[in-house]
Amino acid sequence: MQRELTFPDLCRSGRGDLSWRKIIFRRHKPARLNSQLQPTSSGERIGSLDFLRGLAILGILIINVETFSYPDPWSPYKFGFAGELDHDTRFWVYFLAQGKFFSMFTLLFGVGFYIFLERLEQKGLGLKAMDIYARRLLWLFVFGVVHAYLIWDGDILYHYATCGFLLFPFRSFSVRRLLLVLLIPVAIVLYNAYESAGRAQEQYRAFTDATAVAETDRSEADRKAITSWENRTSKKEADRTEMPVPRQTYFESIATNAEHTRVHKGVIFYQGILFRTLIMMMLGILLYKLDVFRDYRNLPHYWLITATVLAIALVVNYLRYYQWTYAYFEPVRSVWRAWLFAFPKELLGLAYILLFNGIYQRWLQNLSFRPVSMAGKMALTNYILQSIICGFIFYGYGLGQYNQISRTELLPIVAAIWVAQLVLSWWWLRRFRQGPLERLWRRLTYGRS
Repeated sequence: MQRELTFPDLCRSGRGDLSWRKIIFRRHKPARLNSQLQPTSSGERIGSLDFLRGLAILGILIINVETFSYPDPWSPYKFGFAGELDHDTRFWVYFLAQGKFFSMFTLLFGVGFYIFLERLEQKGLGLKAMDIYARRLLWLFVFGVVHAYLIWDGDILYHYATCGFLLFPFRSFSVRRLLLVLLIPVAIVLYNAYESAGRAQEQYRAFTDATAVAETDRSEADRKAITSWENRTSKKEADRTEMPVPRQTYFESIATNAEHTRVHKGVIFYQGILFRTLIMMMLGILLYKLDVFRDYRNLPHYWLITATVLAIALVVNYLRYYQWTYAYFEPVRSVWRAWLFAFPKELLGLAYILLFNGIYQRWLQNLSFRPVSMAGKMALTNYILQSIICGFIFYGYGLGQYNQISRTELLPIVAAIWVAQLVLSWWWLRRFRQGPLERLWRRLTYGRS
C-alpha cells in the first residue's frame, strides 16, 4: 500500500514545492484570523460604557424630536409655545439636555474609537487593524448618508465617521500630549466666541452712532442700522400661524432630505461643530487612558472632581439657557460672557459622564436587569429607529402631527418612545448577541477577513 505523503515529504519532493505551501496557508490563515475577529464577549465589554451609551442615545431624543416637530426648533419664541408653561419647559429641557447627551455620545464615540483600535492591535493584526478600522468608519459613513437621505436629514453618523479619520493620528498620544493638542480646538472655539461678541459690539456701535444723528439727516445706512438693532433686541410673540404638514409622501421626504443633506456636493461633515466634536472625542480618549471607565477610583479625588465640574457646568448652563430662553433679545456683547457661554453643552456633558459613570460602578453594575445598558448595546439601531418613529409621528406620510404639539406635550411622547426602545432592546438581546444594525455593521466591517 502506498504511504500517504506528509507535508515534509511534499516539501522535499519536487512535486508542488510552492503550490502546496500556498494551498495549505490559504486554507489555514483565514481560520486563524477569523478566530481573532470574534465579537466582543460579555466579559470583555466595559459595563459602564454600555450604560452611559444607553443614557446618551435616549437623551438625544429629547432634543432631536423637536427637529421633527417644528419649522424652527431652536427658536426661543416661534413655535411650540401654547402658554408660559411651554417657555418654562423649554428652559428646563435646554438647561439640562440640549447638546449634553450629544456631547456624551460624542465623547463615548472617541472612547469606542480608541478601544476598537486597541483591541485590534492587541490581537497582533498589524496593518490589518488599520484596514479594518478604515472599513468600519467607511461603513458608518455609508449608514449615515443613507439615514440622512432616506430618513432624516439631521443625521450625525457620517460626521462622526469623518471625525474618526481625523482623530486617527492621536491614538498613540500620551495624556500630556493629548491635553496640549486639545488646546488647539479649544482656542479656535474661544476665538469664534470672541468674534461673535465683537460683531454684536459693532452692530451696537452702528446703532448708537445712527441714533446720535438727527432724524432728518440720517442716511439709508443709519436707518438700516437702527432697524436691524431694534429688530434684534425686541421681544417677539409666539408664531401660531397654521402651517401645512410637510413631506406628504415618503418620496417628497426623500427630496427634502436631499435639499438639506449636501454630501453629494462634497460637504461630508458639519463645519459648525467640527472642533467641538473633536474636543469631546479627545476627552473620551483621555478618560479612557485614565482608566476611569473600568474603575473610577483610578482617578484620585474622583467624586470631588465630579462635583466641582458638575457645579460649574450647572451654573454656566443655567445662565446660558436662561438668557437664550427668556432674554434672547439681549445680544451677548461682553467677550468674557461670550467665553463663559462657549462650552456649556460640552462641560455639562462631561459632568454627566463622570457622574453617571461613578453611579453605575458604585451602585448599579451588579444589578442583573440592565435595560439602559441593553439600549446602549444597540445604540446604532436605536438611533435610526428614533428617526423612523419620529418621522411617522410628525410627517405627512405618517400621522402628520407636525407643529401640532406644544413643547410640554412632547415630553410624554419622548417617554413613550423611551419605554418602547428599552423593551425592544431587552427583548432583542435576550435572543441575539447584537442589535440588527450592529450585526450588519460588523459583517460589513470584517467582510471575509
